[in-house]
Amino acid sequence: MSLEFKVSCDAETLEQYYRLREHCFRSELGLSGFDGSEEEQDRRSRIMVALQDGRCVGGVRISPRISLASQVQQLGLDKDSCCMWERFAIDPVMRTLDVFRDFSSYLINTSRDIGYEHAMVLSSLANARFYRRCHSALGVRFHIHRHVPHCAQGVFSGLEHYLSVAHLEPREAQRIAV
Repeated sequence: MSLEFKVSCDAETLEQYYRLREHCFRSELGLSGFDGSEEEQDRRSRIMVALQDGRCVGGVRISPRISLASQVQQLGLDKDSCCMWERFAIDPVMRTLDVFRDFSSYLINTSRDIGYEHAMVLSSLANARFYRRCHSALGVRFHIHRHVPHCAQGVFSGLEHYLSVAHLEPREAQRIAV
């Protein structure tokens, strides 16, 4: 199984990603009212996708808009060096540790290449713990910081939200900084 990872602007690929995230969010998170179609924030962000034989099997939004400005300050981060990883979805048939590791690695490197030093993530505690294990295996610090229930809005209001931060500096820089 060969996957291609890339940032895409292709309308057909993006439409496949939007349908996939709608399916995943509705079926797995129980968000029957979630509309996965293109959002304004999608147009302002970069969408990274995973393709298998030209079919989108995963995607994530790398957003420059930080909706948690107060949290950025509390964590001592520079807003301009942060992004948000949002709307993460992988086709359930494709979910293996290898796929998730490769997807995460490409996401980390893409975010670094764009110039980000930190990526903020809102997720359930279980997902945050899984992300931390995956990022640690890739040599990337990933800290789960706090429960932020006030961030749960709209169709997401019934879900738990934990704020985590992936520190994207290369491992060598992490050693020097310690």
